Amino acid sequence: MDGNLYPYPSQADAKQPLQATLVWDLPLRLFHWAMVCVVAVAGVTGFLAPEWWLDLHVIAGYALGTLLTFRLAWGFLGSHYSKFWTFPLTRGGAYRHLRAILDRKPQDHAGHNPAGAWMIILLLIVLVSLVATGLVVLGGQENLGPLASAATFQTGEIAAKIHEIAAWGLVGAVVLHLLGVFVETRIFRHPVLAAMITGKKVTAELPPGAPPGMSAVRGGILFLAVTALLLAGGRTLAGKFPSGWRAVQAPAAYTTECGDCHHAHHPSLRTRQAWRALMNGLPDHYGEDASLDAETVRTIRAYLDANPAGTFDTEAAQRVGRIETSSFRMTDVPYWKARHQSIAPSVFRLTAVGSKVNCNGCHKDAASGRFDDVKIHLPTGDKK
Repeated sequence: MDGNLYPYPSQADAKQPLQATLVWDLPLRLFHWAMVCVVAVAGVTGFLAPEWWLDLHVIAGYALGTLLTFRLAWGFLGSHYSKFWTFPLTRGGAYRHLRAILDRKPQDHAGHNPAGAWMIILLLIVLVSLVATGLVVLGGQENLGPLASAATFQTGEIAAKIHEIAAWGLVGAVVLHLLGVFVETRIFRHPVLAAMITGKKVTAELPPGAPPGMSAVRGGILFLAVTALLLAGGRTLAGKFPSGWRAVQAPAAYTTECGDCHHAHHPSLRTRQAWRALMNGLPDHYGEDASLDAETVRTIRAYLDANPAGTFDTEAAQRVGRIETSSFRMTDVPYWKARHQSIAPSVFRLTAVGSKVNCNGCHKDAASGRFDDVKIHLPTGDKK
């Protein structure tokens, strides 16, 4: 039977009348098209959009995670052809199905064909991997989301590489999936797209058990339950304090004196060695005399000594703060240059910014040292 538990018309008893039968239930069809939309948003914001679109990318990721959780549950609780155990995943089944396609004698199936079934499994694995690694990246690199209290920056770095690989894997899987749909619809004239819209296929077989049309209410209840459970769990975990960041209170002397000429930088943006060198060089601070009285110097030194880059595990501290430069300028760090090279020089001359060292001109959370991508807002206005 080639793994075909419930044959399509080509295998059916010729005496049985063919009829349009509801095969794909409404919850499955809604899941399918919702996932198409969500994956499209995640793909555009992940591959093409600037980093400050991260919030939309994250929302798409959360939505995808909710949909996948529902689909995994629906694979056990849904109507007949929605259940995973009905997938024709027999050994060699996909190979024989593809050979039949090359011979232009494809075998029709009331439910999934073997190649399609394996493609669904592959897509689910890749999508789950994307959501899982995305949550780790969000927690480790951005100190946001339900894993912010557990994921370290290094863990986020590793997850980011896997996330990128999985994203390109998804692109490949989607291309194969679309190729399969094209072959089914245009070459062999199987109305698979229409079936995923109406849920109906022309078949002599009737799915056993409750009709798919009876699944809508059950599917709606399950989706609401999954959404509520994930929201409650996610909010609880996200409410925990991030593992790599902590709030520090800058002394008034620091914000007043150092903030007089430029943004008073968060201490996590330089190493302890760099801060000490800068404090020792105040009489010639990049060509200006920034000397302070002894008590003010002691206060600022103590603050910077207690909170340098090495005491934070944020992306800013790891990629910028911990990197030494001969000038001690953070704007000379290669990562800083790479992230800002696409920004027009005119932006730094805007009244709201003033210069490259005024981080708070674009990073609305610069004072906290978090530098979350979602807090980036390029200003507009008159140039100086």
